[in-house]
Amino acid sequence: MRNFISGSLFIIFTLLLTGCVGVEKENEKSISNTKLTIEPYKMSEKEELLISKTGVEQIAFFKLEGNLKEDDDLQFTVEVYENGKLKEESLSTSNEPQTKFEDCIVSFGINNINDKDHSLQLISGIPSGFATTNYSNNMTSSSFSKLVSEKVTLEKNKPIYLAAWVGTTKDKLRFVGSENGELPAGIEEAEFALLYRILWTNNVKK
Repeated sequence: MRNFISGSLFIIFTLLLTGCVGVEKENEKSISNTKLTIEPYKMSEKEELLISKTGVEQIAFFKLEGNLKEDDDLQFTVEVYENGKLKEESLSTSNEPQTKFEDCIVSFGINNINDKDHSLQLISGIPSGFATTNYSNNMTSSSFSKLVSEKVTLEKNKPIYLAAWVGTTKDKLRFVGSENGELPAGIEEAEFALLYRILWTNNVKK
């Protein structure tokens, strides 16, 4: 069940990550062509120190730039793969209220929870806020990696994969990788994987 991060963790993430400018400049002309780009965000030493105090074990940050038309939407989703097959989607957000993104930081983080189910806490930092959910986990080893190494221009209805968490119960951990946000190579051989995805698409009003 999805809920919003609370307490000190929420405050620290808010200070660091809500760097989106969503207000149109006065007298700015309307933009007829939508263009969106996303690239890895390089943190300063101070930002890295702040993140280290949150207890989040693995997290990746990205910078989003560009504009959306009013009838467009940005969707953020975690795709869950088991034995190389897409099983389900989790932590999905849609109906993004902002249409202009300037130095906007988005993120995906994973934290191990020491409960009886060895759950993973999935954390999504999106332009309009934060969301989190827990996911049951029985993997004995894992890896976390970014799937975008440089600036990528989004294309409508084409997913861009930003980060991957891969786990296994076996002796050998399968590596998955991508540099430009494509579906990562090796995913078809992964025992279990979580892929964080951004999608520019039409806004479906509920």
